Amino acid sequence: MKQNKTILVTGGAGYIGSHTCVELLKKGYSVVVLDNYSNSSKEVIHKIEKITNKKVQIYEADVRDKDILKYIFLDNNIDAIIHFSGLKAVGESVQKSLKYYDNNIYGSIVLFEEAQLAGCKTLIFSSSAYLCMAIQKNYLLQKIHPLVMLPIYMVVQN
Repeated sequence: MKQNKTILVTGGAGYIGSHTCVELLKKGYSVVVLDNYSNSSKEVIHKIEKITNKKVQIYEADVRDKDILKYIFLDNNIDAIIHFSGLKAVGESVQKSLKYYDNNIYGSIVLFEEAQLAGCKTLIFSSSAYLCMAIQKNYLLQKIHPLVMLPIYMVVQN
């Protein structure tokens, strides 16, 4: 019988991902991180290990890489996924919308497909609070003029 559960944290070297890794390790979970370091640093993993005095299995790769995902699921017996690897800059999402669709939507689809193939049925999907903030400030989507383009960040995150 397995003693502790193994959690795959995509984007685990990012700000929220790294804090999540620390808490998971403190609670006794094994942590596997998948990160391409596009919005983070390799040094973060060393800091996580120093804070927790525990080893983190790290894969430097992109969430859209089916081969590495197959290997991660096969090699680590993943029990659950916490998915943080979305791009998040509102301004850039308008300028580079296809990049955001590719990473945030296609990347999630690839991850979900590989998880399903591996039999991993537990997923926490981290999305943005940007839309919640807009609604909270009474910028309800129904009241936005139909010709106004929403930032792609809002579309791919919610």
